[in-house]
Amino acid sequence: MTLQTAAATGRPARARGPMGAYGHLLAIYLIWGSTYLAVKLCLSGPAPLSPLHLQVLREGCGALLLACITAVRHGGPGRLSWREAGLCALTGILMWVGGNALATSCAPYAHSGFIVMAMGTIPLWCTLLDCVLNRARPTPRVLAALPLGLGGLVMVVAPALSGQGAIVTRHPVVVVLVLQLAAVTWALGTVLQRRLAGRLRPGWTAAIQMGVAALILGGASSAGGWSVPAHVGATQAASFAFLVIFGSVVAPASYIVVLRSFSPEMASTFAYVNPVVGVLLGWMVLGERPAALALAGMAVVLGSIALMMRRGA
Repeated sequence: MTLQTAAATGRPARARGPMGAYGHLLAIYLIWGSTYLAVKLCLSGPAPLSPLHLQVLREGCGALLLACITAVRHGGPGRLSWREAGLCALTGILMWVGGNALATSCAPYAHSGFIVMAMGTIPLWCTLLDCVLNRARPTPRVLAALPLGLGGLVMVVAPALSGQGAIVTRHPVVVVLVLQLAAVTWALGTVLQRRLAGRLRPGWTAAIQMGVAALILGGASSAGGWSVPAHVGATQAASFAFLVIFGSVVAPASYIVVLRSFSPEMASTFAYVNPVVGVLLGWMVLGERPAALALAGMAVVLGSIALMMRRGA
């Protein structure tokens, strides 16, 4: 965002956040890069869990836990206007019902690393939506870094689309389209969420967002008459605990801090690093071996991150 745009919107122009914000950025880099591996492990155990049911349990438990922690540390959420409450609910629906739940629905049909890679278009959508909604002008450095990172992600994804095993369904195009819809809705929630900056503590923002999403998804899942399974495998239980504690408590709260400290383009760079983490974990844990072209694409992705985070214009 340029100084001119910042002045017009009344928001400070922050190309770089405080040093503590970089720790939160690192947290979402590592945690969200590993969540789809945990999702895959949750769905592959003895308990009859579907992606929808997993999302209901994960987001519901995460919202409750995060709300309790935030209340103990900082007190209640305070008084919100109807507009602020509605915006918080809307962004929760976009990010957790649209973005995260749609991506999770693809877990039975694609490798965990591929799902993370396909979501790598989030920075591009964030940039485009931010330009439209907030009249922001990305700097030349950001404009150079985004297509470079996107090109690296194309290199990573191309082998999977050519039939090398990353998509385990006869309709790979459908999987890609669903993942892109998930990327768009997450990006839209990311851009709109910045308007809540300073209104709520990060923990309360994330808790309300996930709570609204859990209620909506819970209503959808109850139509099928599903109940919580009684027998859960040890791997499933450990993976679910990781999803709740780290994926639904630590990472969402960190993401709110990142959104308030960096531009949407910088905040969404997690989608560039996550493929590297996701592919490596899928390779080591599930034997999802990446192609040589995918490994080359990872190097390009890291180069785009270095360009975007380089100090100076």
